[in-house]
Amino acid sequence: TGTTSRIYDIRPGSSGSSLGLRMSMVVGDVLFFSANDGSSGHELWAYNTSNGSNPWRVMDINSGSDSSNPGHWLEILVGDTLYFSADDGSTGHELWAHDASNHSTWQVTDISSGSGDGNPGRYMQILVGDTIYFSATDGSTGDELWAHNTSNGTTWRVADIYSGASGSMPGSHMNLLVGDTIYFDAAAVGGVEL
Repeated sequence: TGTTSRIYDIRPGSSGSSLGLRMSMVVGDVLFFSANDGSSGHELWAYNTSNGSNPWRVMDINSGSDSSNPGHWLEILVGDTLYFSADDGSTGHELWAHDASNHSTWQVTDISSGSGDGNPGRYMQILVGDTIYFSATDGSTGDELWAHNTSNGTTWRVADIYSGASGSMPGSHMNLLVGDTIYFDAAAVGGVEL
């Protein structure tokens, strides 16, 4: 029709909600995005484009006014499930998921146990079949290559490429999928190489 209109004012006033600043994904007719309503910080929101209902906050992952910043490092859709990085305020920035079919949201794993940040996807994130490969740190080995199998729920460190606390920062400049093989840059004793 050539018309443009505001769907909803998530954060009334002049500040704006910073809609989609961290993440934006589509599952069927539903848009999922990060937004700040001014009281709960940057959290995961949704809007159903088919029924015209008002957008809603999916979950206040970091309860209160602090932000969880969903999708800050990682956002990948596998089937009807969104996988994303988020900070709940107690376990740090870790891997989370939201199943759009049953509306459940959960922390997938606490890679850097305790309050430290695992920062999943800070340098790379790539989906191979039903497995997400991503960079993350467990707090002792630095950023290395990790994986999460979405079909059986297992998460593991694939390789400690640069042993010690430094981390190899896999995929920080390049990560490409060719067939079932991921090609990426990583730092080691000899510098950053393929």
